[in-house]
Amino acid sequence: MRIQSPPYVCNVCQLRRGCVCDRAYYVATQAHAVAMRRYSESRSKPQTHGDELAALDKLVTPLIKKGQPLTRIYSTHRDKIPVSERTLYRYIDAGMLGVGNLDLRRKVSYRQRRKQKKAIDTITNKKFRETRTYEDFLAYLKKLPGTNYVEMDTVLGTQGKGKRMLTMLFVQQSLMLIFLMRDGKANSVVEHFDWLTSALGLKTFRKLFPVILTDNGSEFKYTLEMERTIDGANRTKIFYCDPQASWQKAHIEKNHEYIRYVIPKGKSLDPYTQEDFTILANHINNTKRLQYNGKAPIELAASDEFRELFRVTGIQPIPADDVMLKPRLLKP
Repeated sequence: MRIQSPPYVCNVCQLRRGCVCDRAYYVATQAHAVAMRRYSESRSKPQTHGDELAALDKLVTPLIKKGQPLTRIYSTHRDKIPVSERTLYRYIDAGMLGVGNLDLRRKVSYRQRRKQKKAIDTITNKKFRETRTYEDFLAYLKKLPGTNYVEMDTVLGTQGKGKRMLTMLFVQQSLMLIFLMRDGKANSVVEHFDWLTSALGLKTFRKLFPVILTDNGSEFKYTLEMERTIDGANRTKIFYCDPQASWQKAHIEKNHEYIRYVIPKGKSLDPYTQEDFTILANHINNTKRLQYNGKAPIELAASDEFRELFRVTGIQPIPADDVMLKPRLLKP
C-alpha cells in the first residue's frame, strides 16, 4: 500500500524487509538514464508529419529554388512555419522536403580559409593612398561618430576583361548600388562620380557619400578627381584599405556573394546592360536580412536623400516572395 501514497516508493519504508507486497524503488542513476533516453528520442524523429509537412514543403521549396536564403524565408514567413530555422535545415538535410543540401549555397560553397599572404611592397608605396590609409580612415571616423560611410569595389568578368561592375555599399543599411563600367580604368570610375553628383546635386551627394573606403586597385587611383567635382568643390573623402586586407571592407565583400548567386565568377559581363544590373540590385536590396530583424536593406533607407537616390538609380521595392537570386533572373 506504500506505493499508492507519497512518496510512492519503498526507499524510506521501515517495514520493507518483511513486506510481501510488490515493491518499487527509486534509483537516481536509472531514472536519469530513462529521462535522457526519452529526451533524445523525442528529438531524433521529425515532429512534423502529413499535411503539416506537405504545407511546409509547398511554402519553402519554391522560394529556395528561386535562390532565396533560408534565413530570409524564415524571417518573412515565421508565422506560417511550425518549426525553428535550425529544424528546417535538419529536414532538408534528411531529404524530407523537395530540396536538398545542394540547393543551399552555404552548405556547399564555403572553402577552407587560406593563410593570408604577405603584403607586396610595391602596393604599399602607391602615392594615391598616402594620408588615406586604413588607420587614417579609423581616425577620421572617430571625429565623426555615427557616420554612414560607403564601401566601394569592382566586380570583374572573365579574367578581368571587358565590362565591370562598380559597386557601392552603404554600411549601416547594407544597401548596394551596382553600376556598369565599360572597362576597369580610373576614368570610368570618375565618370560615375560626376554623373551621380550631377543627378543628385552636390548637397545630396555629400550627405549620402561623406566617406568612402575602397581597395588599392588602379581603377581607384584618381583620388582627387573622385573627391572633388570638375569645379574643384569637395564632395567626399576617399580612404584605402591596407594591401591584401579585403576584410577591412568586409561588408561589401560579403554582399558580393549575392551577385555571384546570379552571375557566377568567371562569366563575362559583356552581354549585360545597366538595366540588368539595376534589376539585380533591386533583388539584392529587397532580400531580408537576419541581422536587421528580418528587414530588407531598402526598408532601412528611409531618408529624403535615399528616396532621391532611388529615383535616380531605379532602386525600388519588390514583393518578398518575388525576390530571386538565381542565374535565370538575368537572361542576356
